[in-house]
Amino acid sequence: MAPFWLLKKLPGYMPPEGRWRHLAEPYDGDEVVVLDCETSCFDKKKGELLSVAAVRVKGGEIRLSEALDLTINSNAVTDPNAVRVHYLRREDRQQGVAVSEAIEKVLDFIGNRPICGFYIEYDRAILNRYIKQLHNFQLPNRFIEVSEIYVRQKRKYIPELQLDLTFEGLAKDLKVPIIERHTAMGDVISTALMYIKLTHFNQRS
Repeated sequence: MAPFWLLKKLPGYMPPEGRWRHLAEPYDGDEVVVLDCETSCFDKKKGELLSVAAVRVKGGEIRLSEALDLTINSNAVTDPNAVRVHYLRREDRQQGVAVSEAIEKVLDFIGNRPICGFYIEYDRAILNRYIKQLHNFQLPNRFIEVSEIYVRQKRKYIPELQLDLTFEGLAKDLKVPIIERHTAMGDVISTALMYIKLTHFNQRS
């Protein structure tokens, strides 16, 4: 994933403006936002946003009381394989919020904090597609991939070590519970616990 300083140099880069100008400011706090999206199919260029969840992590604390958990009011035709994963049928989405409202809530929740996730490049692509359509910019935040931290730590001393890089594989090795797998909030909580295990606890030892 290209860092923001490099993105700013690419042709066609559009910085956040107006209400969202602060997203491009350097972040000097100590929180990370862990985020996950569920979509109508598994194609990041076509998948429509069905739900999104996010929590802020500060040190070893997941701030669940402030969590964001949104279902989108969407009539998107959903790939049957995706439904079998996240169980979000059309009737389940009727009481959700408009996608434009969801995107604004996500941007307000994230601010200019780093964004963390498992296969976060997919979530980044989905959100950026909507943000560009609605507000003509893309997320300038720093992105953190949990599996990349895991690989760096595991292969630090044994480079050829074979690793199970599935969500379930990381959870098992890190002894993290899998909570309501393939719900946005469940995956966010499990991913946040992975991140804490890989960062906060190591810093204390």
